[in-house]
Amino acid sequence: MAKKVLKEELRFKDPYKGNELILKIIPVENLEVISHQRKPSNYHVNHIMTSIKRIGYLMPVIVVEKDREDGKYLIIDGQHRFLAAKELGIEKLPCIVVPKHFENLMMNFNIEKELNIREKAYVAYALYNEFLQSKPDMNESSPEMIDSIEKIYYVTLGIAYNEDEKVTGSAFESILKKCDFPVDMELQKAVEVRKERAEKILTANEYVRRIGEKIREIGKWHPYMYHQILSWANPYKRKRLPVDFDELFNELIENLKEGEERPEEIIAEVEEEEV
Repeated sequence: MAKKVLKEELRFKDPYKGNELILKIIPVENLEVISHQRKPSNYHVNHIMTSIKRIGYLMPVIVVEKDREDGKYLIIDGQHRFLAAKELGIEKLPCIVVPKHFENLMMNFNIEKELNIREKAYVAYALYNEFLQSKPDMNESSPEMIDSIEKIYYVTLGIAYNEDEKVTGSAFESILKKCDFPVDMELQKAVEVRKERAEKILTANEYVRRIGEKIREIGKWHPYMYHQILSWANPYKRKRLPVDFDELFNELIENLKEGEERPEEIIAEVEEEEV
């Protein structure tokens, strides 16, 4: 009995949104990882290699077409599977080709593991820069931007992280949720606002670091102290409505300046809340 030959591609629709999808077998040399993907984990690659050795390669990678003439594709989900396959010498991979606009939604489809806030910030900033280069006249508050970047404050944090990798982004997140929103400007102008906001985060972070050092010397340090320092200094921590970024951060920085002079007051408030 003759073996069935797999077709070069199989077209189908996703069962929920009805997007046109294509299942294809693509040579590894025609695949590359999207530029704003997070850094790969060697541990995760090795874990997948072990799995492939035991049961085979079963999960397609998700790609978008990059260059139709050259048959090139960008991987938007599955870089660890791709790297594991290359290490094992696999020459062709099953891929699901999705519509081109999915490229800008990559972060939402990256399901191999949850991104931490630093990774989200780097990805968001890289994606923002791609829009800035290709569509500088696009408004930052446009639906395309809102759909593509999970939270715009990740872009601000991404700029800050590029200046200082040790920024305590998770400690600032609850504050940024209240004040850092898309601005109604073209990207070429909005990016300057983002840079100014990132500078204020860096200034506040430096005060938090110095206060933390003083509290450590007193012997009252614990892992969540940075969060508690910012909570102490936050002038709007009980306000639910959105507030102005500059207004909040200007007052926050002034409070942190005072906190650097009187770290014992922060310790006292923290200990009172813990009782």
